[in-house]
Amino acid sequence: MDLRALLTTHLKLRHLVIVLAIAEQGSLVRAAEELYLTQPALSRALREAEQAVGAPLFERTGRRMVPTPAGQACLEHAKAIVGHVATLRRRVDELADPEAGVVRVGAHVTGANLLLPRAVARFTAERPRVEVLLREAPPEALIQELGNGDLDLLVGRVTDHPSTSRLQLVPLYREEFRIVAAPGHPVHALPEASLRDLVGHPWVVPLANTPLRDELEENFHAVGLTPPVQRVESGTPATLRALVAEAGFLALMPESMAVVEPGLQMLELHLAGLAQQVGILLPADRPLAPNAAMFAEKLREVGEQIRRDLLDTSPAATSL
Repeated sequence: MDLRALLTTHLKLRHLVIVLAIAEQGSLVRAAEELYLTQPALSRALREAEQAVGAPLFERTGRRMVPTPAGQACLEHAKAIVGHVATLRRRVDELADPEAGVVRVGAHVTGANLLLPRAVARFTAERPRVEVLLREAPPEALIQELGNGDLDLLVGRVTDHPSTSRLQLVPLYREEFRIVAAPGHPVHALPEASLRDLVGHPWVVPLANTPLRDELEENFHAVGLTPPVQRVESGTPATLRALVAEAGFLALMPESMAVVEPGLQMLELHLAGLAQQVGILLPADRPLAPNAAMFAEKLREVGEQIRRDLLDTSPAATSL
């Protein structure tokens, strides 16, 4: 790294913030309002940023400001740099007062039922003055917010995917998705239920075009069956639980969730390929602030306990 050359650059942090604001707001007028600047001042700062980078960063399409290829590249680096600066400020603040601060955690549906609440309980018992902000959203949105520095870490399904290629993946435990039904459902009376016995019942199925939905349908196709015709698509745990417990539906559910649901009962049938790694997703190039690092450690502790519990309830363990 040529530090002397960087001393002469005209690109400043304020330029990166302005570029981010224009991209988020889609117009100079709204970006100026967001940053409490006049539009001429914002336009001047954008010209300075473009001169420093050496290329146009936006083009006007209709009423919107759209990043050019150079602008898109600038945005990717700007998000990382601004995220680093925000984390640096928090690290310094927490060094001055370790008992205060905030931890911002994003959660996929996976892991949000047991892992996250138990880790929050352990963490807040030791850091009662630290605020924990939980954000639930689709994985794509959470990964973007993590990259921007808006979140410290994510909890959810850990898979190798292009969207997670720039993240540090920390698997904590592996669990199956199990078929669940209400305790009084007639499928529990079958001596050895098979997919052929289950296909005619109503199902709550995962959302279309998701790996879990594809894996479920592949299990039906593998035994020559068409996937259930009477079905409801849902990615919301509360809706899934209500339909299974109250309306006689069958559904897939992570095993760690199924074992603690009093109104649901797992079937003995195990389906191929329906397993997941649950864990932590971290920014690979940005260190955690002290309280976020402590929260990650609580997640590891709870994840290890869940892993042991799942081993204890597995068919191999219970048959010993």
